[in-house]
Amino acid sequence: MKTYPKDLPTFSIVLLFMNEALSIILCAITSIINTPSHLLKEIILLDDCSSNDDLKGPLETHITNYRKHPGLLKVIRHQKRQDLTQAQISGWEASTADVVAILDAHIEVNMAAAPILSRLKEDLVFDNMNFDDFELLQYSVAADGFDWALWCLYEHLPAEWYALKDETAPVW
Repeated sequence: MKTYPKDLPTFSIVLLFMNEALSIILCAITSIINTPSHLLKEIILLDDCSSNDDLKGPLETHITNYRKHPGLLKVIRHQKRQDLTQAQISGWEASTADVVAILDAHIEVNMAAAPILSRLKEDLVFDNMNFDDFELLQYSVAADGFDWALWCLYEHLPAEWYALKDETAPVW
């Protein structure tokens, strides 16, 4: 069995939702809540102005049923619908942990936190992480853009640009 450092960073999970079924949110919480308590600092439920009555009183009642984990579940409610990016920022700002995972509420977490947190502890600057083996990948330097169909493009820089040895030089 693989062992991990004891001093891993703590993390918060932010679950974003708007008019999601209560059962879906409870399923997501259940899949997360058994994460070791020294790693999982909080689960933030961010309600982006739901009109579904189940997500008001009944959700609060269910949260109180998690008595074994006092203070772990926090609810933030937007009074006005925000866009996705603003909702993500709002959840991130509310977090108090070292690492923040922002997820849609209709998920189930079926993996251990320690392998991911261990990799993040090794190198907190990374571009991409493979989902199946947690290998950290660094993107090569590229000019980013979009084509007419709005597909993201990564154009590798010409050798002449590298020869300038000036990262501030324009890319032509």
